[in-house]
Amino acid sequence: MVSYPELISAHPQKWKEAADDWAALAKYALNAAHDVREQGVKPLADNWADEVGAAAAGDFVTLANQLESAYDLLLSVKMVMEGMHTSLETAMSIAHQIADLSRAHDLPLGEDGMPLECPSANAEAGQQQAYREIVALRDQAVQQATEADEKTAAELYRLAGTVSINDPDKALKEQNRASHVEMDMLAADIPKEGTDPSVVRAWWSGLSEKQQHDLMRAEPVKIAHLDGIPENIKREMRGTDGKFDRVKMVEYALENWDKKDPIQFDNNCTNFVSQALDHAGMQHKIDFWSGARGDDTWGNTGGIGIDTIDASMYYSKTWAGAENQQNFMLKHGGEEVSRSEARPGDIIYYEQQGPNDKIEQGNTHHAAVVTAVMPDGEIKYTQHQDSYQNVSLQGRLPTTEKAEGQQRIRIVRPHPDWY
Repeated sequence: MVSYPELISAHPQKWKEAADDWAALAKYALNAAHDVREQGVKPLADNWADEVGAAAAGDFVTLANQLESAYDLLLSVKMVMEGMHTSLETAMSIAHQIADLSRAHDLPLGEDGMPLECPSANAEAGQQQAYREIVALRDQAVQQATEADEKTAAELYRLAGTVSINDPDKALKEQNRASHVEMDMLAADIPKEGTDPSVVRAWWSGLSEKQQHDLMRAEPVKIAHLDGIPENIKREMRGTDGKFDRVKMVEYALENWDKKDPIQFDNNCTNFVSQALDHAGMQHKIDFWSGARGDDTWGNTGGIGIDTIDASMYYSKTWAGAENQQNFMLKHGGEEVSRSEARPGDIIYYEQQGPNDKIEQGNTHHAAVVTAVMPDGEIKYTQHQDSYQNVSLQGRLPTTEKAEGQQRIRIVRPHPDWY
């Protein structure tokens, strides 16, 4: 268990510096893998077609796979260290808030961060309240630092045993796991639902503006459900225009990523995004004459309960078609934002750029929901059909491009203008 003295003497910046170093190594490994395939495997396949050439190309393929696996594993380490850095920083901010409360209400602290004396029954209400807040905040800080420390140690120890992995598919699964560990660490930085609202207010006000911003992007559902968080903060996360609730959209995606959709299409990735938007309160746009099947519609008009018939007759072409949905959202008030501007509740679209026998160049063929943005800007997304929850866009994109060709990632923020 992390003690209070250990917490307040920690150096979270060292974890950030280490995370950046591992990220640089991961990028180096990925670039090397690309060079091996382009400068080794491809020329050999084109110019040396006999058995010796095939064997040499096979060796290069093995090397490229090892480097790609290294990319995923190195990125996994980076994610865990980023989580540790964030947890320590927020825990230390809580410690500063405890010190401020101690001074403001004449409650001297012991080495363990607890007030040396409990206020008497006759003490002023403000001092008694400050005492309760100090005790609760101190427990929160120590608990989150301890949990982060234990999760980091366990995950790094586990990842140390994966260094022999040279199968990119297996390495990618390790990366997905590390992504969830990072998210679990961030979740532990937030007071549990049901915590005294005054403690939540004290905790929130003790965070820096950047830390508040980071947690709003990384854990919008947890922050929005906490009593004591200012209403303007919750409104910002939900969407200030009131057109639909972005937090509910994220919540739906996180809760239903591995569940059967209410209606099945041939490809359910965009159907899943529409279900999340529908759950979040986005109103349908239905044509008076042609219903949901009009040329400029989004939504559905129910159905008869047979998916194949309902999908073709009662659901709009924009409901489950990635390109149709993307174009509709952009036509009707939506805006395309850069990756650095992404936030939960945005939609990720994949537009084909490289050659692919099955996907026409320029075609938008996949959609997913942005469900978190990490403090370092890394985007986590959740999708259906090849279902994943809170996985890294940066981490998974190289695998997608290796399989399907180069992609243009478009991030769209809906602002419906039809109501």
